[in-house]
Order: sequence, then C-alpha cells, then structure tokens
Amino acid sequence: MDGCYDSTEDLDDDNDNVNDVNATGATLDLCPTTPLGAVDVDEFGCAAVERDTDADGVNDFIDQCEGTPSGLQVNSFGCADLDGDGVFANVDICADSPERWTIDTDGCAIVQKPVQWTAGTSVNGPMDIVPTFTVPTLDGTFTFQNKWTGNDVYLFMFKYTDSSGNSNSGTWSTNPGTFIRNLPDNTHLFYGSFDSSYHNDILSRKSDVETRLNPSEEEKWDGRIHYIDMDASNIQGGLGEMISNFNSPFFMGIDRLQRARDTGSIYAWVSQTNDPFHYTYEPHQWNAEFEPEIRMQDTGIDVVTLYDFERHSGGWQANHNSYRNATFSLPDNLSSYDTLEVFHEHACDERSNRYQKSDGNYGGCHEWDYLAHLYICDADNSSVCGTEFVRWITTYGREGRWLTDISPYLFMLEEDQDRRFRYKGANKGDMTIKFLFSNWGSGERAFDAEFGFTGGEFDGTYNNESRYVRSLNFTVPSEATRVEIVATITGHGFQKDDANCAEFCDHQHYYYMGSHQTYEWHPIVYSSTGCENEVSNGVVANQFGSWPYGRAGWCAGQDVKQWSYDITSWVDMNGQVNELTYRGLFNGQEYNPTGESSKGGRNIVAEIWVVFYTNSTA
Repeated sequence: MDGCYDSTEDLDDDNDNVNDVNATGATLDLCPTTPLGAVDVDEFGCAAVERDTDADGVNDFIDQCEGTPSGLQVNSFGCADLDGDGVFANVDICADSPERWTIDTDGCAIVQKPVQWTAGTSVNGPMDIVPTFTVPTLDGTFTFQNKWTGNDVYLFMFKYTDSSGNSNSGTWSTNPGTFIRNLPDNTHLFYGSFDSSYHNDILSRKSDVETRLNPSEEEKWDGRIHYIDMDASNIQGGLGEMISNFNSPFFMGIDRLQRARDTGSIYAWVSQTNDPFHYTYEPHQWNAEFEPEIRMQDTGIDVVTLYDFERHSGGWQANHNSYRNATFSLPDNLSSYDTLEVFHEHACDERSNRYQKSDGNYGGCHEWDYLAHLYICDADNSSVCGTEFVRWITTYGREGRWLTDISPYLFMLEEDQDRRFRYKGANKGDMTIKFLFSNWGSGERAFDAEFGFTGGEFDGTYNNESRYVRSLNFTVPSEATRVEIVATITGHGFQKDDANCAEFCDHQHYYYMGSHQTYEWHPIVYSSTGCENEVSNGVVANQFGSWPYGRAGWCAGQDVKQWSYDITSWVDMNGQVNELTYRGLFNGQEYNPTGESSKGGRNIVAEIWVVFYTNSTA
C-alpha cells in the first residue's frame, strides 16, 4: 500500500486502512480518495473531513457542534442558535436562555450569570451583605468567599438546648431524606449545634443523611451538605455576626445576592402542627425573588423610580394613603416600549419578621394580610386618584418583593408626563416601587382602552344591573389591530355563607358577546395548600398566618396577576358598536347563597378593561 490512487496497484488505494473492496468485489471503502494523513476514519473508509453526519453542510472535521437538528441554519463551524437567543452554540455558554431578557455575546441573560462576590463589612440583621467566614466541617474547612459561585443559596440549621433542657432537636433532626429532596438544586445545607455535644450531634446527622439518601442522591449532593464541627456559639466572621444579631439564629440563610435571610413560621395549618419540612420553602423563595430583583440590571430595561425605600406610615386614618410623583422621561419614546413591569418591595422595621419583644410589644413586620393598591391619578386632575395601576396582598408578618407585568396599562401613560400616584394600604413599611420599561419586539403596544366593569357584593345581587354596570358598548379605534379583555379580580370575606364566599369559593367571571363566551375561574381555592404550592411563583413562604390556603384570585404575600383574553375575533373592527356583557357566577350559575349569617362582607374587587393594541411601535 503506497497511498496512491489507482485501480489495480493494491487493496487500499487511499491508504486509510479500509480495503477498497472485499473478496467478492463488493465496495467497502465508501470514500476511496481519503487524503493522506486524514484523521478519524470510520469503518466505511471516510475521514471526518469527508463526512457530514448531521447533514448541516459542514464536514465533521471542522463541525464544532455535532448532532445539529435538521432544518436549522448553521454558521461556518456547523453550529446553530439552539435556544433562539441570537448566539450560535459554539460560543453560547448559557443554554436555554429565557425570552424577554437581553442576551450578551456569551449567549447569557443576566439572570443566568453568577453574582460577583461583594466585600461585606458586618451583619447587623437580615438583608445585610454577609462577609466571609471560615468554619471547620467533617469534610474539611469551608471558607465562604472561596466557595462562592454566585449561583447558590445557603441554609443553616443549628441545634440548641437551653438551660432548662428544652431543645429544638426534634425540628433539627427531621427526616433529612424528605427534607433534602425538596430543596432546590443550588442549595448548600449546613448542620451545626450550639451544644457541648456538637461533634456527636453532627456525626449523628451525617449518619442519618447517608442512610436516608440513595447512592445517586448522595452523588448529587456531594459537596453541598456540610457538618460544622465546632460549637456554633464560637463561630466568627459573617456567619458569627448573623448568629449574634438575628432574633432567631437557629434557622437562617444566605441568598443569591449574598444577603443574610431569616426564616419564617413552620406552622402547618392543615395538620395544625409545626412541620420542619417548611424550612425547605425558604431557599425556593430566595430563588423566586432573585429574578425580580436582578431584572432591573438588564441593560434592555429602562427604570423610572416612584418609591426608593421610602416610608409608608400605614394605618386606617390619614396615613392609609401616601403620594409620590414620577416623570416618564425615558431614553426612547414611550411608544417604542411594548412591556411595562412594576417591581415592588415591602420592607419591614429592622428588616425583620414580626416578633414579640421582651416588653410584650411587637417589632419587625406588620401582623395581617391586607389589600394594597397603587393608583394612578388623572393626568388633567391630580387630585383624582381612583384608577388602579397595581394590586398586592401583603403578608402575614414577613417582607415581600414582587415583579408584576402590567403591559396592558401602557395606554395610561404619555411621553414626558409627570404623573401623581397614590399608594393605599394599612400596613406600614419602607416601600420601593419601580416601573420597568422594555421592548422585546412584539411589534404592538396597548394604546387605548375602555373601562368596563367593577366588582361588588357577591351576595346574590352581584349581577343586578340596578346596582352594577354589567354591559359595555364600545367601538374599536381605527388604529387597533388587537382587542383584549384585561381583568384584575380578587374575592374577599368568608364565613358569611355555606360556600365561604367570596374569599374561599370559586366564583367564575363570564364574558359574552354574541355567540362567544369565555371565563376566568379560581381552581386554587379547592386546595388547602393552594398558595403554599405557589412559593416558586412569588408567594412569600412561611408567613405568620393562614397563608397556605388557596384563595379566589390571590394569595397572601403575592402580587395580583392580571387575567387577559384576546377577543379580536369577537368584535367588529370597522366602526360598528360592540356589546360585551359580564357576569359573576358560581358553579356556572347565578349565585344564590345559603346559610347566610349576614348580607355583607363578601366583596369582589374587580377592575375590568377592554384594551386596544396597535402595531405602531416606533
């Protein structure tokens, strides 16, 4: 074999170690002219430079992305944009980039990137940046800064026995298998003890963990479960400061933004017992809050600030309302934005959960969950502030932070306007409210609307047109390309009738036009843990009240989401009058309450609009 290509000289003319034919003359080498020195020759005699296994038009020798799905456009390296973020896979280090986020040259949204380490100084309480600390563990020394990845959260659980022998060991030693399986994958879990028996305590914990986890689970959590091998009262650095300055230092954590976090109540309302499993909800909440907070750092977001950690005094008298102005002078013309989101943080005194002081008074957060509203005042009369912009339900005794998409309300704002807003709520706190404007290329924006309907008492008279407007006549503006019903609806009041309306009954909200109909309903009310299951969607975990129960249109400690439905196909778009009818029903029928204890106290708070969209984003 000399590597020369001819028909008779030898059995392997291209010298690729695959004979040209077999003994019967059948072809073996499908690539008979493989270049000398070619690499990665397969059993058919074809080198990488001669193959295109994924049929993307780029040979395997230079193809950096094998297995590209068929039909996708590839670059010169054989790589496609697999997640649709505009970055080809050979340089995209963040798979599955989310939509409606700015993607950098690495193919990453800021929500996917690690948070850089911050040099903190001291921890005086919750929400302070945690400086580094070093603790010995059964698996070696753990130094916080050295182990910081910018992607993880940290949950600390400490055993403690007081001078009377009372201990939290029952909570601390809860079944670790069930507990760990419910933690998010980016959690570091620490076990420690304040007792003189700390070494035996953590040895026992480690043994129990290893017994409860199967081998694949142990492999998954390797390096993420830590056993602090020292008396926790002697811990120094950032963790030691958390222990010294938290009201309850036995169960606490650090979130993705490197902030000290306290934990809430583990009382399970369904079983009416304390359930340590509830501590697993805390890191889920920290992860859920990360996206709303990091959102403001996206370079595609333009921010207008209304409240910047400013005091709302609350109460039921004059301080029930507070007012702020915002000027909407944005880098681009307001008509160029298709998205409007509102970030809201409700911070408490001392940044702490509600707690009882030694004198019997309470510190930290407010006690009850209440409605809270942000209203926009009229452009031509700033003393009239009755148009709802955003709605929240405050927590039982904890802080909260949320991001609410209210893009259908873009029509309420105009370029360079200075607008007054009214925040209404009984619970005091330090408020942050910011408006986030962005354009994600939808090609449309809400530019006009007709107000349709309010709610009312859900006591059998809800659809009585002598009390409430339940029919709307409207014409569609000539510029409109799409029409939508947009509703914000919550039900309140309970123990007034057999159905427990309107907070815990599934009232449905029907809309009719000609032969068309649609409705919004509230299936979450059928679950006693309906809101507990929504922690990853923004419900504040482990509140100090009956937060787990599903409610009609809301959860304690969450923003109220808008419901929308496209009715473009229902309406006449050519200037004729359209009639939309609205009804609030129960089990698909008019509500006739039974077992009434009173007529009032079953209120549905509803703001229902017909919103018009146009394609004229500039």
